[in-house]
Amino acid sequence: MFQIPHLLTPGNRVGIISPASHPTSEQWKAGLRVLTDWGLEIVLGENYLAEHFGLGGTDEQRRADLQRMLDDPNIQAIFPLRGGYGVSRLLDGLDFTKFIEHPKWIVGFSDITALLCHIDTLSIASIHGPMPNNFCQKGGEAALANLHTLLFEGRTEIRTTIHPLNKHGEAESSIIGGNLSLLTHLIGTNSFPNPKGKILFIEEVGERLYHVDRLLLQLKRAGYLSDLAGLIIGGFTDCKEASLEIGLRVEDMILEHTAAYNYPIAFDFPAGHIPNNQPLPMGKKIKFLVNAENVQVTD
Repeated sequence: MFQIPHLLTPGNRVGIISPASHPTSEQWKAGLRVLTDWGLEIVLGENYLAEHFGLGGTDEQRRADLQRMLDDPNIQAIFPLRGGYGVSRLLDGLDFTKFIEHPKWIVGFSDITALLCHIDTLSIASIHGPMPNNFCQKGGEAALANLHTLLFEGRTEIRTTIHPLNKHGEAESSIIGGNLSLLTHLIGTNSFPNPKGKILFIEEVGERLYHVDRLLLQLKRAGYLSDLAGLIIGGFTDCKEASLEIGLRVEDMILEHTAAYNYPIAFDFPAGHIPNNQPLPMGKKIKFLVNAENVQVTD
């Protein structure tokens, strides 16, 4: 049975950390103003602006900030400033005992996928969605409004346009997944969530198409595409042919690797490394509908 963290209310305290890379601009400041406008009290990690090469501090600094936020029962949600790289380096050294006793929302995407997947194995819900560094980018207004609705009201209601290659159907289950590279990176570890009977969401950025095919093939050969309830394909941003061409689009690869399975598939879903990065509740049962009129992800 999954634990669903309490909804946020004005006056709640939320933690700000950089468990992956450090910010390379000051866009995060506008994101923190959004949280303040929502009535939330911001608690800054001691090392939230630390830098260690491309990371947000040393492993020890980043782990200490994350551990403090996980342990503090007065922190109701944790917002990494951004993704990048480094979260999976922290997982084996973290103690989730107090977090399990007092679950809280963790919101993020990209490299934060590693943390979201790990807490899925602890049967605690989380949110794949925009982070403060991305809150105020042009085109992300609807995603930010839906994040507020999800955090403060517990509602998810996303309706988007059809894609000609969608596979129609419906499912009712919880969503797992996130960044495709991170998912395949976690295979064989205790941080990889069990996909059986779940709705898998995947997205990617900047990978060459032959490498995307390799990642999908790894999921398939490991048996993680066979028993899904559904498949949501988010943005595959800047994923292009390399000098080693394979002549396949992302859609072609996915249809090939799922041809033997009969579950709904939605392409070009608005989530991932795109401005309109719609928030998806992970670990919380939702309804997934793909038909000739639209695609729906709702409570």
